[in-house]
Amino acid sequence: MDFRSLGVREFGTVYEGLLESELAHAAVDMAVGRNGAYAPAREGRAVAVAAGEVYLHNRSGARKSSGSYYTKPFAVEHLLDGALEPALDGHFARLDGMDETDAAEAFFDFRVADIAMGSGHFLIGAIDRIEKRMAGYLAGRRLAGVARELATLRAAAAETLEDGAAAEIEDGPLLRRQIARRCIYGVDLNPLSVQLARLAVWIHTFVPGLPLSFLDRNLVRGNALVGVATFGELRETIRKRSLPLFALDAGRLLGAAKKPLRRLANLNDATLPDVAAAREADREAREALRDAETLFDAVTALPISDDPEAAGFPFEEWEALGAAARAHPAVDAARQALRGLDALHFPVAFPEVFLRDRPGFDAILGNPPWQEATIEEHAFWARHFPGLRGLPQRGQEAEKERLRAERPDLVAAREAERDEVERVRRALVGGAYPGMGTGDPDLYKAFCWRFWRLTAADGGRIGVVLPRSALAAKGSTEFRREMFGRAASVDVTMMLNRAGWVFDDAEHRYTIGLVCIAHGAPAEKSIRLRGPYASEMAFREGADAAPAAFGREDVLAWNDTASLPLLPDPDSVAVFAQLRKAPRLDLNENGTGGVRWRARPDREMDATLQKAFMVFDKPADSGASGPTPSSTPLRRNS
Repeated sequence: MDFRSLGVREFGTVYEGLLESELAHAAVDMAVGRNGAYAPAREGRAVAVAAGEVYLHNRSGARKSSGSYYTKPFAVEHLLDGALEPALDGHFARLDGMDETDAAEAFFDFRVADIAMGSGHFLIGAIDRIEKRMAGYLAGRRLAGVARELATLRAAAAETLEDGAAAEIEDGPLLRRQIARRCIYGVDLNPLSVQLARLAVWIHTFVPGLPLSFLDRNLVRGNALVGVATFGELRETIRKRSLPLFALDAGRLLGAAKKPLRRLANLNDATLPDVAAAREADREAREALRDAETLFDAVTALPISDDPEAAGFPFEEWEALGAAARAHPAVDAARQALRGLDALHFPVAFPEVFLRDRPGFDAILGNPPWQEATIEEHAFWARHFPGLRGLPQRGQEAEKERLRAERPDLVAAREAERDEVERVRRALVGGAYPGMGTGDPDLYKAFCWRFWRLTAADGGRIGVVLPRSALAAKGSTEFRREMFGRAASVDVTMMLNRAGWVFDDAEHRYTIGLVCIAHGAPAEKSIRLRGPYASEMAFREGADAAPAAFGREDVLAWNDTASLPLLPDPDSVAVFAQLRKAPRLDLNENGTGGVRWRARPDREMDATLQKAFMVFDKPADSGASGPTPSSTPLRRNS
């Protein structure tokens, strides 16, 4: 790759591909197997890594040299079309209902987030879309307050540039800078991701003559799944645990931060002193929110901590205690339980998003992690010694036993990872994620609830990449029922990852969904389905076609888990719609004169489920008329 022509998106592709990678040392010549994993090179196999070399691999031991799970542009653009653009339509419609002064003040009051942002790929795309739409709006309606704000930035640039250079700075770059400063939010657990995202946004919104914007409070490090998301979630947690309930609203918990937040919003970062003032205002806001953070920590630790003292926080006395609550023994126990989990409380991290008239984000975009909150011993050792996968089963066990004896450092590392994953699992299962206890605690299940609750209930939009299991697996049943029952629209475009056209290194049999959701009263036919598409060409041909549309009551009646079907090809949607006009096969419906419809599916006997009935040596005097369980040894039927 020619780094002289490296753009922000390519920059993200390169580095996002390295974020989850690890280095290993090859003890022998290594080859790449069919599954992409490294293994000792057998005779006749091409050597990918020579003995003694250092090589790069991902957490499963497979080759890692590019952004394999980097969301490709076609998917990003589809989600921006389906979620961000309608959210912007709503924003400008609200501005149209305001006078010029109020509209200018609310012009940048549009909040977009990616809470698993990686290197900021989605956010860069969002900045461009927002800038284009805002420039178009200003072309049709001049807002004097916004014009003055841009003129101030241009004048500040003129002071450091040569004569006349600032006059060449158009409104577009200035708008992008303000959008990044006031509209864009991101969270990631990986500290390198956060640094890369900030750098990508700085590069993309750089204006000659102006200092880099203060992005420390917009793009932050933290675990988006551990901590308090909304006040509604906080109230529900307190209610379920029968804790003393008191008024829990944004004004009461975050009101002390309003003054520094207002000062922060009025700063344009036009000069270095402005940036310093922004940092100071942010520090004051954080200090003002410490009491709220104390309460949030105490609530978050309840399902995680084994220390009974953590449950002894006097919630009913929180307001009376004030700053003294921070030193309460229960708070110390709670924070000890949360240590290392990087809990992030969204109202504390982004208070201005929850203090406005429409609390929550206008749009949430992204591609969240899909892995389970588990760690397997075999996968751990294979990660550090990829050749392990090429050994027979008995050899693998012997090698792991040797490694445990010779590498106590890795044994300790595995135990530390296991303990951390177990704490995360407890936080998810005990947190505000209905259905999380069903099946494996996959991270995407929790992210689905976060997306839903963090977006504004009045027209908020979601545009995310999800595995098919989010739309079909039993563990996400409650989320789907909530979504289908309370969403104005749900648009699902399914893609089969054949030959890795969606994600290069993801399993090629995976079916992946591009899901766009709008909050609001469900329309008559609010659920729309497209696909599955097995290539980008098929996707582009089908994406503009009218989707198959269904009513929420129809979808909820298809099965008991509100699951969407996995269809073999795009043409099957019409066939499926016709089939749904008939009763469900598992329906047991009584009517006048008896049963009107009843289907009982059956299958052939097999040794897995019905071995007890396979009795071939039956006592002659049993008198039984059919197969009966017996203690007589079974003979295999040839």
